[in-house]
Amino acid sequence: MTNCDNVKYQDGASFLLATLGRRAERAWNAFLAKRSVTTAQFAAIAALSEGEKTQAQVAMVTAVDPRNMAVTIKGLIEKNWVQVRPNPEDARSRLVSLTPVGEEWWSALQPELRRERENFFQALTDDDFVILERLLRNLEASHAVPSVGAVRRSVYQPTKD
Repeated sequence: MTNCDNVKYQDGASFLLATLGRRAERAWNAFLAKRSVTTAQFAAIAALSEGEKTQAQVAMVTAVDPRNMAVTIKGLIEKNWVQVRPNPEDARSRLVSLTPVGEEWWSALQPELRRERENFFQALTDDDFVILERLLRNLEASHAVPSVGAVRRSVYQPTKD
């Protein structure tokens, strides 16, 4: 039998991030399942809430394989939450945007999203939360696959007081 008290990796950032990620994913999936939407569908809607995009752009910003995005978009079309149209600048692609029904769903969901976020991050002060988001954005930017012409975000450097 081993003594688990001496296992230092449990205090490390990688372990904590992975563990918390699994907990967040379980909570997030339960939240979305109650609303009959998948994580991929939610991510696509969030991306499209910022404006019309090609299907490839939606896949890129949501970190979803472009081959899988077609299925996600098809499901959102069936819900009448998104619409597609030919891309006048590239006949090989389609432009995707929210429908009025999709915009209404997204808008109505915002108070619930705020409450869910507040509940999950309740252990953090507002300042802690701002710092956590900044640090996570830096990590994400450093691990994201860069697109052509992408500009790398600057890395947060905490000030020394």
